[in-house]
Amino acid sequence: MPALSASAVLRYAAMTAKAIETEFQHFFSGMSLIGWIGHFLAIAFFGVAVPLKQGLDFLDVMLLLAYACLPCLFAAPLVAESVASRKAQPPADGYQAQVITPFLFATLWNALILGSGFFTVNAVNWHGRVILPPASVLVNVGILSLAATLFAAAVTGWLSLNVATPSLAKAHSRRLFLLLLVLVLMWVRLAPNTWKRVVENRLIPGEISFVVLPVALLLTALGVLIIRAGARRRAEDAEGPLLKLD
Repeated sequence: MPALSASAVLRYAAMTAKAIETEFQHFFSGMSLIGWIGHFLAIAFFGVAVPLKQGLDFLDVMLLLAYACLPCLFAAPLVAESVASRKAQPPADGYQAQVITPFLFATLWNALILGSGFFTVNAVNWHGRVILPPASVLVNVGILSLAATLFAAAVTGWLSLNVATPSLAKAHSRRLFLLLLVLVLMWVRLAPNTWKRVVENRLIPGEISFVVLPVALLLTALGVLIIRAGARRRAEDAEGPLLKLD
């Protein structure tokens, strides 16, 4: 029985990997020149212009946590475009690949942006050694970025299953993240200073994991559940109605 279970897991992993490989081929072949220009402009702005303006403040934990959520903005429209415009085969594995592929791309692109930002800050403020945030802060920023991007991709994929066109899917995803931005701005402007100090005091190298890890675990669990629900939905749509009447 354990051998059967292991073989089933390996078979599922192989099918998923194949679907992701196929989706990556479709993803890169379908990316327009304007799309690539937009992504490289994001590196120029967030990876060079902002670090130049902020200087060493770019290494502040609050700014890095904001950057951790940046790939959500990259992944969401790519997922919406892919899921709402076509049905990949096989339905369940194809749908998962349509969500996971933009997630992987956005995560990689954000790593390029952060790397560019760290390089820019050190190039401008070089004092004979590389200046980086504490290792624990970097690790937690990376974990939160993965979890938030996975959740954003999963939610956008689910929304895209319920709309008629890719443009509507993108519109719904923009509204969702605009709402999240409004909530963040409300926190910054309206939250009592005592609450803010409590949060900021926990975002230090020795304490940040106690804040970030529970949030990341929750977002990851929700993201996985939503992706699985979307895959079942896509498979059920492909099977058609249980009883066909002429």
